[in-house]
Amino acid sequence: MKRQSSYVKDEGKLYLVPTPIGNLEDITIRAKKVLTDADYIAAEDTRTSGILLEKIGVHNRMISFHKYNSKERAPELIKLMQEGNVIAEISDAGMPVISDPGYILVQECIKNDIPVVPLPGPSAFATALIASGFDAQPFTYYGFLPRKSSEQKPYFEQMNKAKATSIFYEAPHRLAKTLKNLATVLPKDRQIVAARELTKIHEEFIRGTVEEVTEYFAQNAPRGEFVILISPNTEAPKQLSWSELIDLVNTLVKKGESKKDAIKQVAKEHHVSKNELYDEYHQG
Repeated sequence: MKRQSSYVKDEGKLYLVPTPIGNLEDITIRAKKVLTDADYIAAEDTRTSGILLEKIGVHNRMISFHKYNSKERAPELIKLMQEGNVIAEISDAGMPVISDPGYILVQECIKNDIPVVPLPGPSAFATALIASGFDAQPFTYYGFLPRKSSEQKPYFEQMNKAKATSIFYEAPHRLAKTLKNLATVLPKDRQIVAARELTKIHEEFIRGTVEEVTEYFAQNAPRGEFVILISPNTEAPKQLSWSELIDLVNTLVKKGESKKDAIKQVAKEHHVSKNELYDEYHQG
């Protein structure tokens, strides 16, 4: 067990600072102060972050920290914080750690008893979710999916069955292919939303069935980064007949389960009365 006090003075620490996902005016007063006061800024892309920092008047030293150098760079940053330096970690856009290598640095800080202080702020998937029209509780966020169709399908099968809103990110040059793959798993009338260029001048939400949205992007070239949201599965689960439930009990018994345990398991999994299933089983 470890207990962290985030605001002990005169010690090195890591601040996780969210940055605007598009509109640079979304930077917060606190984020600007932390970036100004930090000894170093660990940035996913120093060129992209440089534009934001220049706009808000922050000129602290930046250190590149991205998925290709994170394992090598993390020990250097840990050493700086152990020496009493404060580091602010930022991603290209949005929340550090979310679809970003920041978690490696967070893990190392925790191992070395260095405080990790998160700031609240912008996130593309949360921004898209609240405007999607889908129920926001619960939801499942998948980040970027694998690129191969065969590796995507298990995720789409999970989303198809999910009683929660499902969310993932996709790049414009892969969107049409991914939606086409999605359409082979989801029912044609399942509702989805494609949100693009969030908080920017070309912000847009394309809402419709999976068939409609897939067809739209087959005919219109996608532009900008996308958040894809899939509505929850609201279909009522199929209720099996007593004979079908009894067959499931018998299958478990053949595998070595006791009749009592098999009846209990099947009743629980299919939301029926254990006593009623017991009576039906023995009558049969």
